[in-house]
Amino acid sequence: MLWCGFLFFYGLPGPLYRTEALRAIIGQSALDGHWLAPTLYGEPFLTKPPGVYAAIGLASLPVGRVTEETSRLPSALAATVTVLFAFATLRHFLGERRACVTALMVPVSFLWLDKVPSAEIDILQLAWVSAALLAFLRAFAAKEATRDAPALGWWVAALLCVAGGFLTKWTAPAFFYLAVVPFLVWRRQARQFVGREHLIAVTLAVAICALWAWRVAADVGWDTLRDTVLREAAQRFAPKTTGKAYPWAESLTFPFVVLGANLPWAIPAVLALRPRFLRTLTDPERTLVQLLQCWIWPNLLFWALPSQHHVRYVLPVAPAITLLGVIVILKWSEAIATTGRRFSSPRVALFCALLAWATVKVVFVESVVPARTAGRNARETGEQIARLVPPGDILYLCRLKDEGVLFYYGRPARRLDSFEDPLREQSIYVLMLDAEWDGERYTGRPEHLAELRDQQQAAIHLVKLHPRSEGDPGWLGPRYPILPTSSPSPP
Repeated sequence: MLWCGFLFFYGLPGPLYRTEALRAIIGQSALDGHWLAPTLYGEPFLTKPPGVYAAIGLASLPVGRVTEETSRLPSALAATVTVLFAFATLRHFLGERRACVTALMVPVSFLWLDKVPSAEIDILQLAWVSAALLAFLRAFAAKEATRDAPALGWWVAALLCVAGGFLTKWTAPAFFYLAVVPFLVWRRQARQFVGREHLIAVTLAVAICALWAWRVAADVGWDTLRDTVLREAAQRFAPKTTGKAYPWAESLTFPFVVLGANLPWAIPAVLALRPRFLRTLTDPERTLVQLLQCWIWPNLLFWALPSQHHVRYVLPVAPAITLLGVIVILKWSEAIATTGRRFSSPRVALFCALLAWATVKVVFVESVVPARTAGRNARETGEQIARLVPPGDILYLCRLKDEGVLFYYGRPARRLDSFEDPLREQSIYVLMLDAEWDGERYTGRPEHLAELRDQQQAAIHLVKLHPRSEGDPGWLGPRYPILPTSSPSPP
């Protein structure tokens, strides 16, 4: 618990980075009542399910709003649960001492260093997938011991975790079954797929996901939900629909990139492929190692096929690589000890490893994190906008996409093209890109309030647009034609 508390909760405060602000803003919409259908600027945002946004909203309930800390709290808690559940499961296969060492090493990874704590989806998906596969391992072990009731309970737990993963990121069921199917085939237990335990569990999981889809479709429409999900899938698996050629070179090298990102544990994990290594294991150890092998290699090969390749897309594989690598190192150290050669005390080696990683964590939080957010000025810009826009007024956006600034603005914002002629009766505040301010014609009288800078230091403009008068041309936006201006930019 001390190790998890230090690694996952130290560094919780601090400016939001990259897409963290996007997750935080949608998490605020969940806190405002949109728990099942993610909403961004008043419009459905269904590219991802609501899992992480609902988690951020729940974590923010005690303070009443989403903050930097509460937006990152779900990932820290998910990481802690993953490590503790890994220890609880590994005890039954490795013994308590080796399970403790192995679980302590699970978060010792550069991938975890960047993702925990963060207001991102990836670590929550990792937690769901890891819990599902570890629960399945318990179900398999219970079934092997002919204890049917525990097997059913663990099957239900595993598939509920799969459902939770699906409602966090669509790919969770693929990670689960890409590991479970080859494992059961390897163990000659494929009949468990048609067993009552699996059928009951999968029926329950499908019912939960279908109920969510039905509820969301009732709000936004089946067409919107279907088109959004299909578009997300097309971006991953059908690059020709996006006008890009299939990246053959990236697909061939992607498994090696993932293994490189999981060094040093990837080296012993690869060496565990030797048949000789399996013969040195006891039956419980062999069962665990076989599941870890099926967790890693089928997933690496499959996720190399989509056209988009990023290590974070396969983050749920990282715990298996670490676990397998640590198990191999432990077996090697035990083999060396049996020969009478002991280079150092195992406890001293473990202490030095943890101390070294703690040092890396401190350097990352105190040096790397401030350096990568320096000069972005999202907080300053957002607070300046909040001072200029009166409380109670809605800030409208056109094509601006800078959730960092808008998170620190801290009040509602809306996309302008979702409203019918908003300038007819009252003035509104609009945040415009430089091109929108300089290159388009406006209805009525624009009042330029401030020129600001977004996180990339590009110019953005806060403009107050007063009601149009009779005879003014149509206003900017996809509802109206864009008319170039030949006159100088408005003062």
